[in-house]
Amino acid sequence: MKISNVFVTAFFLSVLLAFGTSEQANAQTDTLGVTPSEMTQEDINLVMSVFDGQQPSDIISRADAFISTGKTPEERARLAYYIYRYYRESKIMGYDEIAVYVADAYFIKGGYTLPDTDAVMEMKLFAQTNRLSLIGMRAPGLTLEDPAGNKVELANGNQDYTVLYFYDDECASCIRTTPALMQYLIRNTEGLNFTVYMIYTQDDRERWMNYLQKAVHPFKVPDNVNIVHLWDPEMTSDFVTKYGVISTPKMFLLNRQGIIVGRDLTPAALSQVVDVQESILTPTEMIFERIFTPIANTADTTLVTKEIDTFFEDSKDNPEFFHELFYALYQYLKTSASYTLQQGAAYLANKYIAGMPELWETVTFTTTGETKGSVIRADFSSPEDFIDQTALAVLMFYRNPLDRPVADLELRTPKNKKFRIYDVKSRYTVLYFYNTDCALCRGVTKDLAEMYAEYGRDEMEIVAIYTGRDNKWKNYLKENNPGWINLWDRKRASGMFDKYDLIDVPAIYLLDENKNTIAKDINPDVLSVLLEYYLASGEEEQ
Repeated sequence: MKISNVFVTAFFLSVLLAFGTSEQANAQTDTLGVTPSEMTQEDINLVMSVFDGQQPSDIISRADAFISTGKTPEERARLAYYIYRYYRESKIMGYDEIAVYVADAYFIKGGYTLPDTDAVMEMKLFAQTNRLSLIGMRAPGLTLEDPAGNKVELANGNQDYTVLYFYDDECASCIRTTPALMQYLIRNTEGLNFTVYMIYTQDDRERWMNYLQKAVHPFKVPDNVNIVHLWDPEMTSDFVTKYGVISTPKMFLLNRQGIIVGRDLTPAALSQVVDVQESILTPTEMIFERIFTPIANTADTTLVTKEIDTFFEDSKDNPEFFHELFYALYQYLKTSASYTLQQGAAYLANKYIAGMPELWETVTFTTTGETKGSVIRADFSSPEDFIDQTALAVLMFYRNPLDRPVADLELRTPKNKKFRIYDVKSRYTVLYFYNTDCALCRGVTKDLAEMYAEYGRDEMEIVAIYTGRDNKWKNYLKENNPGWINLWDRKRASGMFDKYDLIDVPAIYLLDENKNTIAKDINPDVLSVLLEYYLASGEEEQ
């Protein structure tokens, strides 16, 4: 490909991006002296890569305009095929929708053809085996068999997510993927209910059972994960066409409504898609965002309490509406990164939950399904349990408030030497409370270790405090010790559970050189931003 054509093609694309009509595109190609007949697959790849990151629907309209610049049916067919190839081979999840669209619109329904008949046949096969299971579609139904020969229909019940995992016992990639999937289900699904349909794509029962014995059964999944083993030895379900299982492994993720939100996933990608789905705001949360975001960074808590009181006046006469609204509002404020909004959560909890227990008597708590009206999805055994735990959370919240000296603790090192928090001589101290049995703590420990390596000990010191009492902690430190200060309280003499909010770990506190609390209950990302800001501010003052 000529260097000059690269710049011409990129400029031509910028025109398409700006205007998006075939007439304007044609005019620009005439002006620039480049025609569609000169473009190669490499040119098209360069052009279409500029759109990477945009929604498929937006890219499709650009692709149509681009294809229409061809002067003859042959030119348009070639441009369409090049665009099809680009999105057929794209690593961006969801972009196969564009490839299916081009194949359907221009070759299957549009009547275009190519000299290479095999290429056209491949397009038709790809479109046929993928058009029913694209991102955003409701997952096609399947009826398969379990190991006992019972018919099982894939269904969305009370689970949060459904995973469809098609695999083969002789597939080298499956041999790597299966244990990685099992590890994800064990370590990263806390608080979510998963149903995992593991679908064997071959017809040899003995090989299937041997594979499960070696690759699946050694892993003990938690109670929130339900694994269902299925197969289709007679190939009557048509899973190949419905889900495009031309090769294995093939993994799909379905949301609560049975909509496909991830396809062609690896276990790592599965984790990322779940994280994205969990971060999507509900319509109610979007309302909270519009109301509370403008006041989140102020120190005036009266603005927050005024909005909470208004919500109460608007919902108090409708118990079901009140329950759903105020539970969601409490969780939103409580988990906010803004200390002002966290104070609002404490105000709400004191006044409208612990202070008005009679309003919550008719609530039913459940660990499955979705919150709706007076049925709230949360791990509380009863309204009384909810009220008691909420009151305790408020009590814990007010311990070690911001801008006040933190409670000192006398703890022990792994060698049983006494060490106090106030013994740390550093501009900033990070208190990191954790437990070796906490799955979330493992990821936080890794993030903090990377951060710890970026700073000098005069700038920042991390005090990692183990909240357990068993000696396996010392063995854990042999493999997980970034060099920070490790402490524990085996004999429970420090009173740390009375002085700190340790109902849940990990718990992270940021202290200044005088041991005043700057931030608490934060994650590593927030800690990183705060440290960068405070250290930079300190340098400017000097």
